[in-house]
Amino acid sequence: MRTIYSLFLALLLFASCSEKSPAGPDWGDFTPTPEPEKPEQFTTQYIEPTTVVAPVGSQIAGLRFYPGISINIEQKNFNARLAEIASAGFKYIEITIKHSYGINDKSDDTVLAAFSTVASQVKAVGLTVWSIHLPFEDKNWTNPGGSENIRRQSVQYLNRVMRLCAAGFPECKNYVLHGSKGVLSPRTESVAQARKSLAEMIPVAKELGVRICVENLVGSLCPTPEEMASTIDGVEDAWVTYDIGHAHCVGQDVVQFLKWIGPRLGTVHIHDTMFGTKNDSHSLIGDGNISKWEEVYLTMLKDNRYRGVFLFELSGANAVTVMNSYNKIVSDYQKAYNQ
Repeated sequence: MRTIYSLFLALLLFASCSEKSPAGPDWGDFTPTPEPEKPEQFTTQYIEPTTVVAPVGSQIAGLRFYPGISINIEQKNFNARLAEIASAGFKYIEITIKHSYGINDKSDDTVLAAFSTVASQVKAVGLTVWSIHLPFEDKNWTNPGGSENIRRQSVQYLNRVMRLCAAGFPECKNYVLHGSKGVLSPRTESVAQARKSLAEMIPVAKELGVRICVENLVGSLCPTPEEMASTIDGVEDAWVTYDIGHAHCVGQDVVQFLKWIGPRLGTVHIHDTMFGTKNDSHSLIGDGNISKWEEVYLTMLKDNRYRGVFLFELSGANAVTVMNSYNKIVSDYQKAYNQ
């Protein structure tokens, strides 16, 4: 009996001590801390190329340009080159038509038949013509040497080429336009001739549903934003082909020039050069010293609101090498801006 009583007292004492010995500090009501919100996630989205400028303030997270590459319509093994470009992953091309192609000496039917063949070859490998580089070596639409007749004939020729290209490559809406070789003295005279000629070409482009994109050049018209402004300001529906290599090799800040162009950016020519040398080398990326590629990419998306093709003007370069350089530009852009 005494043993049972002793056990009962021991249990009572243990219970009493347990009540007086808290399990730990009083933390109050515990509310789990919510996990921090994750940054907005984006999915990489390639832009279906368009001539429509994006609205102000458009979101750019995850957006990527499709890369393109130029090809000379007279290039040897043209069909094999198209296949190489397509197999490297390109979807878009620019076709360059030089004076040596001889449109002047051919009938419209002959030219259209040739264009039809080229268009079929392009389509067969799954490529699309984003832009056409109009002939530029011999036509003096900006540098007629004082001859109104020469200027007028040059404009008539370029209008004819645009009409033939529009018929042969109806999907293409961008026509790259070079100034003539050299400039008049004073330079303002070439600017005046260019403005007069554009006033006669742009109505034809509008009729055809295409855009004339005036290129900044080396040793000719529009090497600077100031001269480009003098040439196209107030000229309705004149766009710009921004050649980054040309800007760099004449000593321009490539990003500032691009920002000046703003939403009038119609298309681009991407290649590398050496700063201030005036050597229009059209080098592979890395073979020159342009160092702002990721900033160029951001500016095109954000400031220019450009939604076209990131087009390399490197007609003879290995297509896989060019694609690798594009992928590096995109990678550097993503690292720099978390985009």
